[in-house]
Amino acid sequence: MYSSGFPADIVDSFTCQKCLVNLELVGKIRELEDRVRNLIAIRQTENWIDSVCLDNSATSDSASVSPGPTVVSARPKSAAPIQPQGEWVTVRRGSKNPKCSPPAPRSPIRTQNRFSALRSAPVETENKKVLIIGNSIVRNVRIPNYVKPAVHVKCLAGAKISGIEAALDRVADDEVSTLLLHVGTNDIYSQQSEVLKRNFISLCIKAKRKCRNLVVSGPLPRLYRGDVIYSRLHSLHCWLETWCANKSIAFVNNWDDFWERPGFFRRDGLHPNWRGSYVLSQNMAAKLPG
Repeated sequence: MYSSGFPADIVDSFTCQKCLVNLELVGKIRELEDRVRNLIAIRQTENWIDSVCLDNSATSDSASVSPGPTVVSARPKSAAPIQPQGEWVTVRRGSKNPKCSPPAPRSPIRTQNRFSALRSAPVETENKKVLIIGNSIVRNVRIPNYVKPAVHVKCLAGAKISGIEAALDRVADDEVSTLLLHVGTNDIYSQQSEVLKRNFISLCIKAKRKCRNLVVSGPLPRLYRGDVIYSRLHSLHCWLETWCANKSIAFVNNWDDFWERPGFFRRDGLHPNWRGSYVLSQNMAAKLPG
């Protein structure tokens, strides 16, 4: 699918956008097939229940209907008039005017739901929403639905730690199950490493109160930015990796995959292109809880 101008390692390691769409369609087809099988099974169960109910109804009707004795009523010429007793009349033996007895009372009709046995108890659905929030690096991050459903990406271009923290204030507690943060690259220009660390710790503490699972995505190396920018970014990466490991927070290591890979960046040397966005999406998806 690639032209001969791309490096061999990129051709062997990555998939084009059409292949991603194809994989997503295959996943959707499998879901539809599972739904069809479930509907067929439910229909077969309904047919079986209908047949059982019809057999029981026919048996009960045949048992309840029985021939009653023939009762006749007569009034001789010399006899006194018959006194009515409610809805019944007195029957005289030897009557020539037979009168049929009232029909036997029929069995009551059952009105219960015959499908109630198939009804399952309501199960509370667990909140599995995932929110990825970060600066412009995550603009083209896409997590396929067959990998992790209900993933929302919120891109705040040029955002620093303070901007991400303000955005978290608008997220309600327990609104999301997993929160992934990608921030810190725009804060290195202040040249205050200790302040950056304290701000990052404060951000993670606030994010922990908003979700059950917290994931921190490490910074990407920059191209053509000089030794000072490289040193500060690498120091931030190393500190985040160590601090997250000590706090049992999942950490996405992006440095090793993007280091000395100019084919993963745009011409500005800062934002990832479609190849870099694909690698970044795969790295994030691997750290999301199942």
